[in-house]
Amino acid sequence: MFYRHAKLFLIVLCYANLALALPNDRDQAISLAADNATFNEKTGLAVYTGNVEIKQGSLLIQAEQITATTDKNGKILTITATGKPARMQQQPSIDKGIATAQADEINYQAQDGLISLKRNAMLQQAGSTFKSLEILYSMDKGEIEAKGNTQNRVQLVFPPPPKTDKKSKKLGETPSTVSEAP
Repeated sequence: MFYRHAKLFLIVLCYANLALALPNDRDQAISLAADNATFNEKTGLAVYTGNVEIKQGSLLIQAEQITATTDKNGKILTITATGKPARMQQQPSIDKGIATAQADEINYQAQDGLISLKRNAMLQQAGSTFKSLEILYSMDKGEIEAKGNTQNRVQLVFPPPPKTDKKSKKLGETPSTVSEAP
């Protein structure tokens, strides 16, 4: 039944790898485990409660409750995960570490490869943290959009560069005149 599922540019560039899942994740079967489940064949609506976990390739979603809609053939169209918080993790590519996310609500549009994190959204990868009211991203295109407001602004924290990447210079030198020590 369950088969598939100037600053902004820098933010998108830095997090593009996060939105790109392993190439075959969306081609994998979706497995689901929960304490309780109900399904309505007529509407295609399934509700899972209690320690719910969904896996598809490297994608893992954990929540208190998940509501899934299916088409007439049983193919998953959407998944809405809720919790305090609902959690998600995925390996963006073979050479990258696990990316983690959490929000009060996670929506996954399986056919389109779109994920939205709503309310208290946070995304982390490789030491960087991204917080916002809402974070949207496309798994296929690598596009990310964060929404905030004047009271809840988008926040991005990058880790400091490793010591080996830092250069020392004398006062008055410009970066292009700094020479490397032998």
